[in-house]
Amino acid sequence: MIPDFLAPGRLWLLLVVVAMAAAYVASLRWRRAAQVRFTQVDLLDRVAPKRPRWRRHVIAGIQLAGLAVAVVAVARPVERTTERTNSEGRILVLFDVSLSMEADDVEPNRLESAKDAARNFIEEVDDDVEVGLISFAGVVTVEVNPTLDRDVVDDRIERLDLDLSTAIGDALAVGTRLLVDGAADDENRDDDVAPGVIVLLSDGETTVGRPTAEGGSLAADAGIPVFTIAFGTERGTIIDPVSGEPVPVPVSPADLELVAEQTGGESFIAETGNELANAYDQIRESLGDTLGEEIEITKELTWRYALGAFLLLAVAWSLSLWWLRGMV
Repeated sequence: MIPDFLAPGRLWLLLVVVAMAAAYVASLRWRRAAQVRFTQVDLLDRVAPKRPRWRRHVIAGIQLAGLAVAVVAVARPVERTTERTNSEGRILVLFDVSLSMEADDVEPNRLESAKDAARNFIEEVDDDVEVGLISFAGVVTVEVNPTLDRDVVDDRIERLDLDLSTAIGDALAVGTRLLVDGAADDENRDDDVAPGVIVLLSDGETTVGRPTAEGGSLAADAGIPVFTIAFGTERGTIIDPVSGEPVPVPVSPADLELVAEQTGGESFIAETGNELANAYDQIRESLGDTLGEEIEITKELTWRYALGAFLLLAVAWSLSLWWLRGMV
């Protein structure tokens, strides 16, 4: 990786090193020319000390390399990375699979349209954000614990089936506990950051278990914002599996709006598949602020280059004693 620099203007000092290298080459040419002008070559061999030839070039090269590395150190090289801690990157999708999701007021029906939108939403979430899935009807089921494996989540969404009743309050309680327990296991967690975010998709209101508002209070106490999407229309109907008669299942956004308000999230109403996708897009745009901005980490590398320069110059000094002063 090519480092960045806190003081890149100092790299101009490399021109000094280049000038020194040019001066060294020029001195070699001058010395060679001076030797040619000395006509008594045999006498020159006797009176002139024996030079180490290529060895002095090696030492000069090491010295110049050491100076170049020292210049890089003076420019204060740094390595920049971005990081998001686990506690800042967990999203739980709470998915309503009550029988009312069978209504076909949204093509082809609420359930299939919601599955498509949820998959698209998860695909667009940043890769380093963990996503979990909870389904709920009368019973709450943790389908997937928060994970970075999108394929696992997609597979579970595809296999969601409908069931009786709607337990929104219980689903919120289970989701809150799952996020809080996960955050408690994270040694790097910042206590000022929410342990995660809940995205709640439902078309109805609680019919069994604890009230929706109670589940919302648990999330609020844990500092977990809940984004809610009321999906469907006032015209929704399903066929009663017992009587065979049509039963109206209008969307009920009031309780969901209350949960979003008390937890610091946002509420959305989506009457079509496109509106549901738009709601997910708006939620995703809000997640950067909710989950915390990515933190840029700047790691200064000056000491590495300073150490490298020191070692190169030390090697050059040692070789000059060994090779250039008759120690061999």
